[in-house]
Amino acid sequence: MDRKTLLAFALIAVILILTPWYMDLVSPVQKPTAVREVSSNKSQTKSSASAPLETKNILMSSPVSSVESQEFVVSNGLYTATISNKNGGSFSKFVFDKYSKHDSSNVNIIDNYNSNNLLLVFVSLDGDSVSLDNSWDVVGTYYNVDAASKQKSVTFKTVYNNFVIKKRLTFYPNTYKIGLDVIFDQPDRFISRAQYRLVWPGGLPPTEKNLKDDYIYFQGYAYLGDELLDPTAKADSPNEEKQTGNTRWTATKTKYFIAAIIPEDVGVGAVVRGKVDGKRPVFTTELRQSTSKSGRFDIYIGPLEYKRIKDLGVDLEKTMNLGWVVFRPFGQFITWSLSKMYAIIPNYGVVVIIFAILVKILLNPLTKRSFQSNRKMQDIQPKVKKLKEKYKNDSQKFSRAQMALFKEEGVNPMGGCLPMLLQMPILISFFTVFRSTIEFRGAPFFGWITDLSAPDTLFTVAGFPINILPFLMGITMFLQQKLMAVPGSGGQQKMMMYFMNVFFLFLFYTFPSGLNLYYSVFNLLSIVQQKYLTPIPTKKQTVVRKPPKKK
Repeated sequence: MDRKTLLAFALIAVILILTPWYMDLVSPVQKPTAVREVSSNKSQTKSSASAPLETKNILMSSPVSSVESQEFVVSNGLYTATISNKNGGSFSKFVFDKYSKHDSSNVNIIDNYNSNNLLLVFVSLDGDSVSLDNSWDVVGTYYNVDAASKQKSVTFKTVYNNFVIKKRLTFYPNTYKIGLDVIFDQPDRFISRAQYRLVWPGGLPPTEKNLKDDYIYFQGYAYLGDELLDPTAKADSPNEEKQTGNTRWTATKTKYFIAAIIPEDVGVGAVVRGKVDGKRPVFTTELRQSTSKSGRFDIYIGPLEYKRIKDLGVDLEKTMNLGWVVFRPFGQFITWSLSKMYAIIPNYGVVVIIFAILVKILLNPLTKRSFQSNRKMQDIQPKVKKLKEKYKNDSQKFSRAQMALFKEEGVNPMGGCLPMLLQMPILISFFTVFRSTIEFRGAPFFGWITDLSAPDTLFTVAGFPINILPFLMGITMFLQQKLMAVPGSGGQQKMMMYFMNVFFLFLFYTFPSGLNLYYSVFNLLSIVQQKYLTPIPTKKQTVVRKPPKKK
């Protein structure tokens, strides 16, 4: 293997090492480059540490109610939720039917941090922040709500200072989107500043076995204009960001799930607060809305499935981790391509194999020229060796003579690097996609490969996992390197080759099995192409004629 190829492998290794480090260091979502100012009058308010996190501390007063607490169950084919008359319809449970945790229990994204959700808040004429977190009257009688085949609505009402306020929740079949109507009776008479707030406190709970990795993706957002407001969570004190302007949505997410509040008419501002409680990042969002008319909202509580999120049409996919800004288009393309193929072939392992074949076909012309260039490089090694001996005391003359030889023989010294460098964005994007895209969470291939987003552990020895695909990747990589090795390479270069092989084995050992499957298949295809499908450059042969025999 020539030094340029080794350099390409080293560059890939450096980027792969830095990718998870970067994702652990900062928020996994790439921030847009838009300016911070989004309001029409160029004004903004921003505070970093003044307000406590908990909603009950933010709000100064609450109306007293004698209404008894009520709960009933809502189901629609995708989730089973328990809804309470507290706050006029908040969720005390929200369980997904098709997503389970490592202990086989279904994912529930409501806990004691966020059970006071969909909270309605306004500022009274006295200047007090008033939370309508009492138990509201239920308009009608409900035992359970079956929205699996037909949409169903539940209406709540409360009275404050002799004025009626209503909230209506509408549930639709086979969707994670929920309708919300907020209806005021003459709001301007008892609400100052002509606005109210919809608050989602406490973010979402962890759902994955690896809490450290799960917490990396916890975040609260507000989307104002084309700007994403996403403050970090701080351990010492709450971190708050506040803005006025056209607010398209607020949201809070984990690695695989999100809860978003999307107004039909854009809001007038937003607040996002973040704090670390123990090791858990906890985010609270406020969507501020005008009281000039009744408010209509879409509430999305569900998985971060790319197609579902994209189809909402509000740019909510900006919250998804699809890689750095440079690699994000590749991540989007890979996610879209794999999901389309999965609709035809319902096995993501098979889909990954087919995708690797397609990428190999696409890169075939460049790869073919690379192999041919490498073989030419092998053929001229005796000449290079002679030049080294000739100019062993003058490196500059040797370099010039070597370049002249390359030009004469038609050899491109960078030819072996180009295909590897071209597939590097795909490789990095695959890492990001398989690590954080819910479509691959728990997606099986066959046998012991039961989750393409995690390592393919066959068994453990003294607590150490034995993963098979990284070894397959390492073996195929070694065989490919052997085919590309330049005859007569020095011992130092061979040691470097072996070191890179072992290094990649350890590097890939904890990577998602889907990534190892892709790279192993790609290496196997490269071996077949190099050994059997790429013609060996022909050499001009000198015919030696024997002199005629003397009669």
